[in-house]
Order: sequence, then C-alpha cells, then structure tokens
Amino acid sequence: MGRTPLILIVDEQENIRSILQKLVQAMGYKTLLAPDSNTALQLLEQQMPDLILLDSMLPNHSAMHLITTLRSKSTTTGIIIMADTGDLNEVAAFIKAGADDFLLKPFNATLFKSRIINALGSINYSYEINRLQAQLADCRLKEQQTHAYHSDFYRTLAHDLNNILAGILMRTELLLIN
Repeated sequence: MGRTPLILIVDEQENIRSILQKLVQAMGYKTLLAPDSNTALQLLEQQMPDLILLDSMLPNHSAMHLITTLRSKSTTTGIIIMADTGDLNEVAAFIKAGADDFLLKPFNATLFKSRIINALGSINYSYEINRLQAQLADCRLKEQQTHAYHSDFYRTLAHDLNNILAGILMRTELLLIN
C-alpha cells in the first residue's frame, strides 16, 4: 500500500466501536467510525477504506446491504464480519455475499490482530496483482504498437525496394532493347 491503512469500524454499540478503535490504532492503522450502515455508506462516498470491520447485527439486515453495495464499488476493500452468534449458516451467508472473513464476539485480542494483519496482507496482494496486471497490459500495448510500427516499416521498405528493383529492371530492359 505504501501508506497507513484505513479501517472503517461499523458497530451500533459505541463502547464496541471505541474498544476496536483503540485496538486498531494501537496496531498503527487509521480508523473511521460508523454507528450504522447509512453513516458507513456516507463515509464510503468520501473515502474508500482498506478494510471494514462490520457488525452482523445492524438493524434491518443493513450489514448484508452494506456488503452488497460495497462489492458493487470495490473488490479490493476487505470486509470482516463481527458476529454475536456462533450460527455458522449466518456467517456463511455474509461470506457468500462478499465478506472476506469473520470474528465471533467476544473477541480474542490476538486472533483479532491476526485477522486484521492477514486481511490487510491479502489486500496488499490484491493491489500488487492489480498493479502488475496494469503493467502487463501496458507492456502488451507497447508490444502491439512496436509490432505495428515494424510491420509498417517493413512494408514501406519492401515497397521502396520493389520500386528500386522495378526501376533497375526497366533500365536493364531499355539497355537491352537499344
């Protein structure tokens, strides 16, 4: 990334947001806080975070809506669902919708930090893959341009050589006739 990662924390409980903010900032990352999906969507319009920590229990199934909305805008932003329940079917539904990972509440601080580090590492790989794919596309375009230039050059050279040879043949024929 080359810059300090930005993590958006979306949880309706202020004390949870505060605790997570302290943990994330202690890891050296910047944070944005949102109490609900509407606030999160407003923040996403202003700045795309590298990672979102998203409470699964936001009102009106808005966590699922937030995931689908985000995935329509960005495939590289990581999403970790924070679930209150051990219902793995619910967690699987969030992952199917586009979440990358999950954490069960209450959090184990070591596991929490590991998941964030892993998610940001994966995001770095995604950025690097995108950068390399763009570089490869640029190289292919340059190769096509070079090939087109060489084709034009050789076509012009062949045409000019044919004109010279035609002139030599015509003069030779004139000399033979005279």
